[in-house]
Amino acid sequence: MRKVTGILQKRELFTVFKNISCIFYCFSLLTVLGCVGLVEKAGRAADGSAFVEKTIARYRGNAIEVCEIRFKNHDKQIEQGLLITLEEFPFLQFRTTAPDQNGLFFFTSLYYIGGTYSGWNEWTQELAGSGSFRMSGNAAYLNISSPIETGAFISAKILHNDSKRTGEEAFVSIHARSGRITALTEWMYTFSSNRRFSDIKAFEAYWKPVLFPELVNAGRRPSTYVDTDAEWVQAEAVRWNTTYTQELFPEELRPVRDSGALLRDFEEALAWLYCVYEWQNIKAALKENNLIKQ
Repeated sequence: MRKVTGILQKRELFTVFKNISCIFYCFSLLTVLGCVGLVEKAGRAADGSAFVEKTIARYRGNAIEVCEIRFKNHDKQIEQGLLITLEEFPFLQFRTTAPDQNGLFFFTSLYYIGGTYSGWNEWTQELAGSGSFRMSGNAAYLNISSPIETGAFISAKILHNDSKRTGEEAFVSIHARSGRITALTEWMYTFSSNRRFSDIKAFEAYWKPVLFPELVNAGRRPSTYVDTDAEWVQAEAVRWNTTYTQELFPEELRPVRDSGALLRDFEEALAWLYCVYEWQNIKAALKENNLIKQ
């Protein structure tokens, strides 16, 4: 009887832990919409690299927000800079140096966090480019004067269900997923003729039937999808129509789809995929903005 009671207690404790984890994750995703996301602070606190960060001023324009921030870096030195977010892409934060006396600044990094109920991807990438941020009373003007280019990943974390990956393991997974997402978006551009989407929900609604017709109702499947006399393979608890794969997808994406890896990327990193697909439009949205101090 004691043994059974002990097992039940352990199961109850495990259930409580999972519920707390889910609540923390949902709360974190909501706070990422803020200028300095609490989720970023939480992630840094977990690995001992937390900054003390303070918002000095906040400026808002048409679907864009710019914060002047002061923070303590890894060497415990006080620095200042800008943190830029776009309303349509709250998963991304653009960080810059502090503007000089002429308003000139340089991009330093791009931070991303996004996921689902089962986990999330979190990474920071080097960022190159420059711009200007000029203030006049309660008004400010943001202008990006040079191309923005991404560089190497400088931090990576992955949480999937109850397992957390950091360090080299996370870097390997993030690099692999980044390569698959890049290959997929290049094909998407060609397939859809650079189709624009109003938001991430419209993006998902359009692409899910194209990428995974096996998982949607027959009425939503592409007209090119045929299951009669098709060949199939089982992976990730799904029977994939390999005939459809061969006819629609380029050679490098065929094993990705038929293995279920493409489905995992779509489910676990949809926001990341959306950001990469919309990258040129994201840069255009940053280019020129009039802002008002809040």
